[in-house]
Amino acid sequence: MKIVRESVEKKIGLAVIGYKSEAEIPRCIDPFIGHVDTVIYGGGKFDFYDDEEYYDDVDFAEKRYKDKVEFIGYKYSGRQVDKRQKYMDIAGERKLDFLIVMDTDDFIMPEYSDWNKFYTNLVNVSDVVEDRVYYMHIWIPSVKQWSKQGNAFKSNVWCKSAKIFKDPGTMRHCMHSHFMWCDKRISDKKMIQWQMKHREEPNKYQFSARIAIDGVRCSLDRTLRTKEQVKKGKTWARLNQHAENSRQYYLVAEAYGYPAPTGYTWKTWESKPHTFSKDGRRVEL
Repeated sequence: MKIVRESVEKKIGLAVIGYKSEAEIPRCIDPFIGHVDTVIYGGGKFDFYDDEEYYDDVDFAEKRYKDKVEFIGYKYSGRQVDKRQKYMDIAGERKLDFLIVMDTDDFIMPEYSDWNKFYTNLVNVSDVVEDRVYYMHIWIPSVKQWSKQGNAFKSNVWCKSAKIFKDPGTMRHCMHSHFMWCDKRISDKKMIQWQMKHREEPNKYQFSARIAIDGVRCSLDRTLRTKEQVKKGKTWARLNQHAENSRQYYLVAEAYGYPAPTGYTWKTWESKPHTFSKDGRRVEL
């Protein structure tokens, strides 16, 4: 997108991930066409989501957008953080200055679609602060419109969600978390070691959002999903949260030098097939 400020152009991308999301893709992506340079769409199921391999939504998105915008589709089934990291890496390959990230149940609110204001705010703010992650305002609707998957948000309120990333190609998801980011050159071990010495301080290596960029706002809607998708999504969200928490524990345990279960390293223990009980206990498979 040619955002011109003092003769400087910024290249903007949109990244979306989904699974069997043909019904939601137009609502999510269509409003961005003409306002971003690149659309990245990743299809495939997450670990712990009980369903088949499926990538037809990637083909659907490519057919819909390939003649309207630079479109890059990818197919990946696996951990959520790995699937999300792929769009960060693609953003780097395409030399994007900023990346806006959406899931297919996100959509732009028509009454909050001032793109000129949004991009002016983004460029002006990013010129004077060193932040790498920015919030967007997001309306949390009723449970009837957006069935929650373990989300602790209240309904019918405005919240802020980290959705805008500056220089995304140099960033990675860290600490096995889908909502933590750092520079690609920084290891999880280094982050943990620093935190051990500065327990009461925010981790200096973590990129955290502080500022909301206004002008364009979004909301959420899961009513286009089948009852089966909603049910499976709730089960997956619980298992995924347990998985991310356990992986973080293994990282910290390794950093502290705690012994892994007999016959394993922490890495091989994490990769051993398992699931979780409803109360979060690991169950071997």
